[in-house]
Amino acid sequence: MPRIFDSEIYISPNDEWIFRGNKIDKEEILQYFRNNLHGNQKGVYIENKFGELSEHGYIRIDGCPCHVLHVEKTPEGLVFHTDDGRSYPFGEFEIYETGDGGLLGQRSEEEKVKYRFTWNAASELSLFLEEEGESTFLEWKGVKMEVPKFLGEMVVPLPTDFS
Repeated sequence: MPRIFDSEIYISPNDEWIFRGNKIDKEEILQYFRNNLHGNQKGVYIENKFGELSEHGYIRIDGCPCHVLHVEKTPEGLVFHTDDGRSYPFGEFEIYETGDGGLLGQRSEEEKVKYRFTWNAASELSLFLEEEGESTFLEWKGVKMEVPKFLGEMVVPLPTDFS
C-alpha cells in the first residue's frame, strides 16, 4: 500500500508547476513529475517508487500539467507526442475544443490529466481541421468527425482527505 500525502504542488491556470509558492522550472524535475503523473477516483498524483516502497503525492490542478509538443502523421494515423515522454495514437488520445477555441487533449483511460496543445502542435493538427459554423471537424483518410466541445472540469482538487 503506497504512502499517500499532499505533495503541496499546484498547477496554475497558465500551466506553471508551483511548490509552496515557488515556481518549479528545472526541466529534469518537471519531466520526472510528468512521467510519473497518474489519476484515480480521488485525484491526480505523482507516483514515486523506492524499491518495493511507493508513495502517491497528490497535486491540485487549475491548468494543464502536460502538453502536446508534436502531431505526427503516420501511415496508421495521427500520433500525439507529449512532454510526459509518451506518444499516443489517435484513439488512445482524445482531442477537444475548449470554450475559447483552443485545443485540449486527454488520454482515453485518464480523464483527469489534461494536455494543452503547444502552438506548433496545434498548427500541425490544423492541417486536418476544418471549421463549419460553430463546429470544428477533424478530417482524416476520408472520414470527417466533429471535434467535441470540452464540457468537463479543468480543476482537479486535492482529495477531501487533504483539503
